[in-house]
Amino acid sequence: MKLPIPKGRRAILVLGLPLGLAAAGALVFTQMSAGPKTPPVVSDPSQGQFGPMLALDDKVINLSQTTPGGYKYAKIGVTIELRPTASSFYGLHGTERTKQETTELAAYTDAVPLLIDAVGTTVASHDSSTLTTAAGRSALKAELLVSARKILGDTDVIDVFFTDLVMQ
Repeated sequence: MKLPIPKGRRAILVLGLPLGLAAAGALVFTQMSAGPKTPPVVSDPSQGQFGPMLALDDKVINLSQTTPGGYKYAKIGVTIELRPTASSFYGLHGTERTKQETTELAAYTDAVPLLIDAVGTTVASHDSSTLTTAAGRSALKAELLVSARKILGDTDVIDVFFTDLVMQ
């Protein structure tokens, strides 16, 4: 007994649908069975070493006005220490290090506006009385570190540094 070969649209449905479903199933199976991809772990820098530094432009920010007669503005500069892609970065010096740092920082160019916005939002939520104390500046630094890690990733950000903090 000979089966008739379907023609036209019916052929597409009869032959194409099972083949398409089989291909989709194979793709899903390979993606799910591949396991999670984790980036290579680069250790924290040891004493005297540091990762690439992403310097954000200084920003003038209106402070919260909870303290009567307090400062109204803060000019703040922030630099973010990032984890390099390879541990060999810590051993580089001179032009080799500068070249590698430029390459590493290029990956974060799109995130700079988000980081500047996070700095502005975080600093604006503080008033001058908290920023004039060491504890207040430490708390601000911790908040900025959390914000940077939310934007760039928990493993990418090592630390946050103030490069400028002036109030008026």
